[in-house]
Amino acid sequence: MDNKLKIATNILKENAMYLAPVILVLILFVNFVVPKFSSSIEAAKLLKTTKTQYEQLSEQLNMLKMQQSSKSSQKNASKDGKVIYSAPDMQFSTDASFAPLFEFVLTIAQQSGIRIRSIDYNYAPSEDMVFAAKLEGYNSCELNMLAVGSYSEFQIFFKTLMKEPYLTNIAEIELNPWEKDKKVLIAKIKLRLYTHTMPE
Repeated sequence: MDNKLKIATNILKENAMYLAPVILVLILFVNFVVPKFSSSIEAAKLLKTTKTQYEQLSEQLNMLKMQQSSKSSQKNASKDGKVIYSAPDMQFSTDASFAPLFEFVLTIAQQSGIRIRSIDYNYAPSEDMVFAAKLEGYNSCELNMLAVGSYSEFQIFFKTLMKEPYLTNIAEIELNPWEKDKKVLIAKIKLRLYTHTMPE
Protein backbone atom coordinates (compact mmCIF):
# COMPACT_ATOMS: atom_id res chain seq x y z
CA MET A 1 0.00 0.00 0.00
CA ASP A 2 2.85 2.33 0.82
CA ASN A 3 4.35 1.38 -2.49
CA LYS A 4 1.21 2.52 -4.36
CA LEU A 5 1.19 5.79 -2.44
CA LYS A 6 4.80 6.43 -3.34
CA ILE A 7 4.05 5.72 -7.02
CA ALA A 8 1.09 8.16 -6.95
CA THR A 9 3.21 10.80 -5.19
CA ASN A 10 5.97 10.37 -7.77
CA ILE A 11 3.47 10.73 -10.63
CA LEU A 12 2.07 13.93 -9.04
CA LYS A 13 5.56 15.35 -8.56
CA GLU A 14 6.48 14.58 -12.16
CA ASN A 15 3.24 16.10 -13.52
CA ALA A 16 3.06 19.03 -11.06
CA MET A 17 4.81 21.15 -13.63
CA TYR A 18 1.96 20.54 -16.09
CA LEU A 19 -0.87 20.69 -13.54
CA ALA A 20 0.13 24.04 -12.04
CA PRO A 21 -0.78 26.14 -15.13
CA VAL A 22 -4.10 24.26 -15.52
CA ILE A 23 -4.98 24.91 -11.87
CA LEU A 24 -3.94 28.57 -12.23
CA VAL A 25 -6.15 28.96 -15.31
CA LEU A 26 -9.08 27.36 -13.45
CA ILE A 27 -8.59 29.72 -10.50
CA LEU A 28 -8.44 32.75 -12.81
CA PHE A 29 -11.52 31.57 -14.71
CA VAL A 30 -13.55 31.11 -11.50
CA ASN A 31 -12.40 34.44 -9.98
CA PHE A 32 -12.53 36.76 -13.01
CA VAL A 33 -14.34 35.33 -16.02
CA VAL A 34 -17.38 33.85 -14.26
CA PRO A 35 -18.26 37.10 -12.37
CA LYS A 36 -17.82 39.18 -15.56
CA PHE A 37 -19.98 36.75 -17.48
CA SER A 38 -22.65 36.93 -14.75
CA SER A 39 -22.56 40.73 -14.72
CA SER A 40 -22.85 40.74 -18.55
CA ILE A 41 -25.97 38.57 -18.28
CA GLU A 42 -27.42 40.93 -15.64
CA ALA A 43 -26.60 43.97 -17.82
CA ALA A 44 -28.30 42.33 -20.81
CA LYS A 45 -31.40 41.61 -18.71
CA LEU A 46 -31.43 45.20 -17.39
CA LEU A 47 -31.07 46.57 -20.94
CA LYS A 48 -33.97 44.42 -22.14
CA THR A 49 -36.16 45.56 -19.21
CA THR A 50 -35.24 49.21 -19.77
CA LYS A 51 -35.98 48.93 -23.50
CA THR A 52 -39.39 47.39 -22.76
CA GLN A 53 -40.18 50.18 -20.25
CA TYR A 54 -39.08 52.82 -22.77
CA GLU A 55 -41.34 51.33 -25.47
CA GLN A 56 -44.28 51.23 -23.04
CA LEU A 57 -43.70 54.85 -21.98
CA SER A 58 -43.38 55.95 -25.62
CA GLU A 59 -46.65 54.22 -26.44
CA GLN A 60 -48.37 55.87 -23.46
CA LEU A 61 -47.00 59.28 -24.49
CA ASN A 62 -48.30 58.82 -28.05
CA MET A 63 -51.70 57.80 -26.69
CA LEU A 64 -51.81 60.90 -24.44
CA LYS A 65 -50.87 63.13 -27.39
CA MET A 66 -53.65 61.60 -29.49
CA GLN A 67 -56.16 62.04 -26.64
CA GLN A 68 -55.09 65.67 -26.15
CA SER A 69 -55.40 66.33 -29.88
CA SER A 70 -58.83 64.68 -29.92
CA LYS A 71 -59.97 66.76 -26.91
CA SER A 72 -58.72 69.97 -28.55
CA SER A 73 -60.62 69.26 -31.75
CA GLN A 74 -63.75 68.36 -29.75
CA LYS A 75 -63.50 71.63 -27.79
CA ASN A 76 -63.22 73.63 -31.01
CA ALA A 77 -66.08 71.81 -32.77
CA SER A 78 -69.70 72.86 -32.30
CA LYS A 79 -72.71 70.53 -32.31
CA ASP A 80 -73.35 71.07 -36.02
CA GLY A 81 -69.75 70.11 -36.88
CA LYS A 82 -68.48 73.65 -37.43
CA VAL A 83 -65.13 74.63 -35.93
CA ILE A 84 -63.81 77.77 -34.31
CA TYR A 85 -61.16 79.38 -36.49
CA SER A 86 -57.73 78.65 -34.99
CA ALA A 87 -55.47 81.58 -35.75
CA PRO A 88 -51.77 80.88 -36.30
CA ASP A 89 -49.26 82.27 -33.82
CA MET A 90 -50.16 85.95 -33.72
CA GLN A 91 -47.61 88.70 -33.22
CA PHE A 92 -50.42 91.24 -32.97
CA SER A 93 -53.44 91.61 -30.70
CA THR A 94 -56.17 88.97 -30.62
CA ASP A 95 -58.33 91.43 -32.60
CA ALA A 96 -56.03 90.81 -35.57
CA SER A 97 -56.96 87.11 -35.51
CA PHE A 98 -60.33 88.07 -37.02
CA ALA A 99 -58.85 89.53 -40.23
CA PRO A 100 -59.19 86.29 -42.26
CA LEU A 101 -62.82 85.91 -41.11
CA PHE A 102 -63.66 89.51 -42.07
CA GLU A 103 -62.27 88.85 -45.53
CA PHE A 104 -64.26 85.62 -45.68
CA VAL A 105 -67.57 87.42 -44.84
CA LEU A 106 -66.89 90.25 -47.29
CA THR A 107 -66.05 87.77 -50.07
CA ILE A 108 -69.34 85.89 -49.50
CA ALA A 109 -71.23 89.20 -49.55
CA GLN A 110 -69.56 90.22 -52.81
CA GLN A 111 -70.19 86.83 -54.46
CA SER A 112 -73.85 86.79 -53.42
CA GLY A 113 -74.39 90.29 -54.78
CA ILE A 114 -75.33 92.18 -51.60
CA ARG A 115 -73.72 95.57 -50.95
CA ILE A 116 -72.31 96.32 -47.50
CA ARG A 117 -73.00 99.97 -46.65
CA SER A 118 -71.37 100.02 -43.20
CA ILE A 119 -69.74 97.71 -40.63
CA ASP A 120 -69.08 98.31 -36.95
CA TYR A 121 -66.73 95.94 -35.10
CA ASN A 122 -67.42 95.10 -31.44
CA TYR A 123 -64.64 93.01 -29.84
CA ALA A 124 -66.42 92.86 -26.48
CA PRO A 125 -70.01 91.79 -27.20
CA SER A 126 -71.41 91.53 -23.67
CA GLU A 127 -74.47 89.52 -24.84
CA ASP A 128 -72.31 86.80 -26.41
CA MET A 129 -71.93 83.62 -24.33
CA VAL A 130 -68.34 82.94 -25.44
CA PHE A 131 -67.24 86.45 -24.50
CA ALA A 132 -69.15 86.28 -21.19
CA ALA A 133 -67.51 82.93 -20.32
CA LYS A 134 -64.02 84.53 -20.46
CA LEU A 135 -62.42 81.34 -21.80
CA GLU A 136 -58.68 81.74 -22.20
CA GLY A 137 -57.64 81.86 -25.85
CA TYR A 138 -61.23 82.16 -27.20
CA ASN A 139 -62.23 85.47 -28.77
CA SER A 140 -65.48 86.84 -30.17
CA CYS A 141 -66.28 89.76 -32.42
CA GLU A 142 -69.69 91.12 -33.32
CA LEU A 143 -70.20 92.69 -36.73
CA ASN A 144 -73.04 95.16 -36.99
CA MET A 145 -73.65 95.43 -40.72
CA LEU A 146 -75.97 97.51 -42.83
CA ALA A 147 -76.44 95.81 -46.21
CA VAL A 148 -78.57 96.24 -49.32
CA GLY A 149 -79.70 93.55 -51.76
CA SER A 150 -82.56 91.54 -53.19
CA TYR A 151 -84.36 88.66 -51.47
CA SER A 152 -82.48 86.07 -53.53
CA GLU A 153 -79.10 87.77 -52.89
CA PHE A 154 -79.64 87.70 -49.12
CA GLN A 155 -80.79 84.09 -49.36
CA ILE A 156 -77.55 83.15 -51.18
CA PHE A 157 -75.49 85.14 -48.63
CA PHE A 158 -76.97 83.41 -45.57
CA LYS A 159 -76.97 79.92 -47.13
CA THR A 160 -73.31 80.25 -48.17
CA LEU A 161 -72.36 81.62 -44.76
CA MET A 162 -74.01 78.66 -43.01
CA LYS A 163 -72.30 76.11 -45.31
CA GLU A 164 -68.82 77.37 -44.47
CA PRO A 165 -66.77 75.33 -41.91
CA TYR A 166 -66.18 78.11 -39.39
CA LEU A 167 -68.60 78.77 -36.55
CA THR A 168 -70.61 81.97 -36.98
CA ASN A 169 -73.65 83.11 -35.05
CA ILE A 170 -76.33 85.22 -36.69
CA ALA A 171 -77.51 87.01 -33.56
CA GLU A 172 -80.03 89.36 -35.17
CA ILE A 173 -81.50 90.18 -38.60
CA GLU A 174 -83.83 93.04 -39.44
CA LEU A 175 -85.06 93.19 -43.06
CA ASN A 176 -87.02 96.14 -44.44
CA PRO A 177 -88.04 96.80 -48.04
CA TRP A 178 -86.71 100.00 -49.59
CA GLU A 179 -89.51 102.57 -50.00
CA LYS A 180 -88.55 103.44 -53.60
CA ASP A 181 -88.31 99.78 -54.73
CA LYS A 182 -89.94 97.01 -52.66
CA LYS A 183 -87.78 94.35 -54.38
CA VAL A 184 -84.73 95.79 -52.67
CA LEU A 185 -84.13 95.04 -49.00
CA ILE A 186 -82.22 97.06 -46.43
CA ALA A 187 -80.86 94.69 -43.78
CA LYS A 188 -79.39 95.24 -40.35
CA ILE A 189 -77.36 92.14 -39.52
CA LYS A 190 -75.67 91.31 -36.24
CA LEU A 191 -73.12 88.58 -36.95
CA ARG A 192 -70.77 87.08 -34.36
CA LEU A 193 -67.44 85.52 -35.30
CA TYR A 194 -65.11 83.43 -33.14
CA THR A 195 -61.39 82.68 -33.11
CA HIS A 196 -59.05 80.63 -30.97
CA THR A 197 -55.58 81.94 -30.28
CA MET A 198 -52.90 80.35 -28.13
CA PRO A 199 -52.17 82.48 -25.05
CA GLU A 200 -48.65 83.94 -25.00
